[in-house]
Amino acid sequence: MSVPHPGGDPNANLYAQLKRDVLDRVPQITTVEFVPDDIVAKQLRARFDSDRLDPSTGPKPPELIIQWYRQEPHDWFRINYTDPNTGFHAGWHQDEDHPDLGRTHFQYSAADTEDHWGITFEHETPSLILWEIVEELLEHVRPTYQYANEDA
Repeated sequence: MSVPHPGGDPNANLYAQLKRDVLDRVPQITTVEFVPDDIVAKQLRARFDSDRLDPSTGPKPPELIIQWYRQEPHDWFRINYTDPNTGFHAGWHQDEDHPDLGRTHFQYSAADTEDHWGITFEHETPSLILWEIVEELLEHVRPTYQYANEDA
């Protein structure tokens, strides 16, 4: 069960900044769109080119969905990666879903495996946090968790 964000509105200007400063600069991402549009943006959707990912994945483009609410004392966000070709899901959440793990946690599910644990970020600004997440996704999460059981 998911706990809704504690209030406030998403910030379309923040989404424009995250798109410009991070997502538009990632060569594996081919499209970024505001959902539902750039005026009432409630989330960002970035689509990856399956062939640009290492390792490559199937024909359907994996997606990264970003929901971010600016608020005090800490922002609320959910950043979720989904690969429709493999069913793999990874999420970085700063919400109230797992208070036992602290303010922020990582979770993933792949095949018959799932897990979650508390995490911290090196940075505090949204753009730098998103950079950390995208780097972690591409360099560690996909290779370590998405393909961990393929040889078994």
